[in-house]
Amino acid sequence: MLKPARYYLFGLALAVACLVAAELIWLPAPIRTGSGMQWIEMIDRLFNLLALVPLSWAFGALLGMRQQRRRLGFFLLLQLLRLGIAVLGVIGACFVLFVPEKLFQLLIVIGAAAPLVFADMLLSEALERVSAAKLPQEGELPSNERRRRLTLLWMPKRGAAALLITIVLLVALLCPTGYRVMYPGMTLNMNRYAHVEGGKQGGTINGVLVFDRPAVPADWLFARLLPLYSFEKIPADEPPLAESYAQVVLMKTDANSVAAAVAMQKAGIGKGITADGVRVIAIVKDSPADQRLRAGDIIDRLNGQAVRSIADMTAYMANTVKPGETVAVTLQRDGKSVEVEVNTKASEDDPNRPIFGISVQTELLLDIPRSIDYKRFMAHIGGPSHGAMLTLALIDQLTPGGVTHGIQVAGTGTIEADGSIGLIGGIRQKAYAISRTDADVFFVPEALEEEARSGAPDLNIVPVKTIDDVLGWLAQHG
Repeated sequence: MLKPARYYLFGLALAVACLVAAELIWLPAPIRTGSGMQWIEMIDRLFNLLALVPLSWAFGALLGMRQQRRRLGFFLLLQLLRLGIAVLGVIGACFVLFVPEKLFQLLIVIGAAAPLVFADMLLSEALERVSAAKLPQEGELPSNERRRRLTLLWMPKRGAAALLITIVLLVALLCPTGYRVMYPGMTLNMNRYAHVEGGKQGGTINGVLVFDRPAVPADWLFARLLPLYSFEKIPADEPPLAESYAQVVLMKTDANSVAAAVAMQKAGIGKGITADGVRVIAIVKDSPADQRLRAGDIIDRLNGQAVRSIADMTAYMANTVKPGETVAVTLQRDGKSVEVEVNTKASEDDPNRPIFGISVQTELLLDIPRSIDYKRFMAHIGGPSHGAMLTLALIDQLTPGGVTHGIQVAGTGTIEADGSIGLIGGIRQKAYAISRTDADVFFVPEALEEEARSGAPDLNIVPVKTIDDVLGWLAQHG
């Protein structure tokens, strides 16, 4: 086989190995260095090794262009093919090394280069076989037999075998199955993830991640070999993967902001979180609010009565307005104050309750007086479940002497505006991931205590309702 093909095969083998590593990326955790760097941080550096895949293809293509000789009229075709591989290879390596956050674009580039690599391997092998063979002359053999031998020479056996093996592996590692899989993840020290302006070096406060993604055939094999893999059917109405990814990233951003505001209030800095009106999220079609209100409107007053939260709005509507009556709604729209007359109708659940036909949420005003620097990790896409431990870490940094008192802390749960700790998914997998570490305590939302213990029976699990419960336990046991 030509030397360029060796580089192609190296890149293909490395690409498949990277896919397997990505799906089993949690296994080396909780390894960490003496300086405290955790496995999730090491992944960012190891990610650079992925550049070897497109670079090996680019090098093989350039080597082939240099070695190529004019034969059988395929010179120009092969040169153009290899030029395309080289260009895509360099672009792919640049994505890995300089813009690793552009992961989807990287996958597109590698996906475009792979068929060209196989085309070059197959065509080059066929040309080599034909060039090296001693073909029978006209008349030495019957024409049918001569054509058969020539056809056999053009069949690239080694390249075809490599293509077949690669296809089988890619199907096992990438083909969607209609199920989702959840399995254990890794810990992330929140004091290394976020640092507040003026804050001190904090103690060990670990959040924990789980992996939740579309399942591939190989996951059923992993589930037989590894613990706590769980599968569920993907609902037919689930949004596309790109949309789900964007939602998860947004939830992480929101969780960071809420955690920062709550933490600074607990540390005596800032006012925390206050209600600042009612935001319209969605409008029911053909409802009284349709064509009158818009998604994004922030309702300030009803008939001149101030409403700062959903509770205020619900109480006013129930006590003052009757179904069918019109309400003067004062709202903020595009930075301007607007008053709109909106009719009401009776709720289907309660004929005495007036409704507009809208979905709403309380608009929160977050006071975050100090800036916070967040690190970005390849394996930490997002989600709100780290909110409680991030809040604790920021309080730890802003409190003289810290709040962990030397305890190795781990925990999970969302953080709400009032400091309460909300429910999360994957608690069994998270408990198992923490059980592999040296954590002294694992804080979990109170309602999930029993389920957490089923994932790690020997772990010191402490159920909590609020961030104050966490602070109180640490103060008592420090």
